[in-house]
Amino acid sequence: MTSNHLIHVQGVSMIDYRQVRYFLALAEYLHFGKAAASLHLAQPSLSRQIAALEEALGCQLVLRSSRSVALTAAGRELQRTASQVVAGFDSAIRSTQAVARGDRGELKIGFTSMVAWTGFPRMMREFSDAHPSVNLVLNELLPNDLARSVETGENDLYLSFKPLGQSTLQYHALQAETLCIALPADHPLAGNARVALADLSHSGFILSPRSTAPALFDQIMALCQGAGFEPVVRMHTHLQGTILNLVAEGLGVSIVPQAMAKPGFAGVRFFPVAGSPEIELGVSWSGANSNPCLRAFLRGIGVATEARCR
Repeated sequence: MTSNHLIHVQGVSMIDYRQVRYFLALAEYLHFGKAAASLHLAQPSLSRQIAALEEALGCQLVLRSSRSVALTAAGRELQRTASQVVAGFDSAIRSTQAVARGDRGELKIGFTSMVAWTGFPRMMREFSDAHPSVNLVLNELLPNDLARSVETGENDLYLSFKPLGQSTLQYHALQAETLCIALPADHPLAGNARVALADLSHSGFILSPRSTAPALFDQIMALCQGAGFEPVVRMHTHLQGTILNLVAEGLGVSIVPQAMAKPGFAGVRFFPVAGSPEIELGVSWSGANSNPCLRAFLRGIGVATEARCR
């Protein structure tokens, strides 16, 4: 016996946890040979373990004869109560291992409204299907609040455009989005088969401010400048969905990620931007975050992580 399997019970000698399991197998089969076979033990070894358990408890558990095995009253009580304890202990072990693997727990994810129109919802479904005991907490935030939410622990990760500049967070690219032009349905150009960016040089734009989405803002500015004009920004608003609602009201035009065109917006016509660069989207997280559910999520998207519990 090793000390790793010993249980201290007040008033009795140290009990080997395995002996309790052996006893429960014997109590189930009431036959030393069958119980020993189920435990992959030699029958004499099982007999010695049961005798050692009886000695530790100071009472007889089993009535033995050459033809039968029966439980004493004390043995029946131990069977009743120990079965519950062993089942509870086994459940605790499985639950502990599941938490350590990231198969059980909670994962908090920050995202922007635009993410809802990309492939991220499908990713959430796939992770949820693979980890049904993980509670997903989805927090919709403004883009410039996402990094701070992960740094402070409010979220475990966030989904958004690739961060610009230096960051203390880790990042993994997932997909890329081209850009498209969004026009009011009654705009003079809305009936055209194609619209060039240069055609919008005298239009008022509705955009997210650079502080909200720097990567997107810089790409839009570069595209317009490449088309020979500096866009006149009539309105700034944070959310892409709000931008499209304002475009639908005829308050201006915009350039938005192609994902925003997928669901369709009443009152808005979308046109691809010729030669549009791709804007990278991905997941960001803190390397100091020890949440096993985060590691499980990262492994699911192909990010190698340390496996703490197999």
